[in-house]
Amino acid sequence: MTASLHMFRCALWTVLACLSLGLPASAADIEILDVRGESRDGFYFMDLEARIPLSPDMQEAVESGVPLRFVFDVHLVRARRYLWDSRILVLRRAVRLERHALAGKYVVHDEVSQQRQVLASLPDALDVLGQLRDVTLAKLDALPAEVPLRGRVRAKLDIEGLPAPMRPVAYLSPSWYLGSGWYSWEVTP
Repeated sequence: MTASLHMFRCALWTVLACLSLGLPASAADIEILDVRGESRDGFYFMDLEARIPLSPDMQEAVESGVPLRFVFDVHLVRARRYLWDSRILVLRRAVRLERHALAGKYVVHDEVSQQRQVLASLPDALDVLGQLRDVTLAKLDALPAEVPLRGRVRAKLDIEGLPAPMRPVAYLSPSWYLGSGWYSWEVTP
């Protein structure tokens, strides 16, 4: 009984120590400004616009050549009144921001479409990073008919995408927690 009480006290002190460091439970620094869905050519597409600010530590990392990977999680759900929502589609889109050292330019690379955009400044690169255009979500005939659907999306910095030596620092530093809450919209196929 004494050993379990000791373990409980150690766990409690660990939790209190983490809370005193000011580690956020969830980040809310990325702001999703708008999401638009559109049906055309038998598919349902999504456009997204977000504001992605970088902390000074992140800016320094990018300037030093460390790529930052951002993940956009997209869900299409069937809203239900008395039960949790039923997921119809789960999609993850990853976009990487890096600095090309020799050219001094910034590269935004969409890992799904393999499109790369080279930009002259970090603010321009952040503007492009926060825009997803014509993302194909589903075939229209694969979506349930006459059922109200909702879309939701969130964005976050993928700490696991950082180089291994940087991950412990990123996990322990509040300046590396960058993400958004869920943004919802009505899906009208």
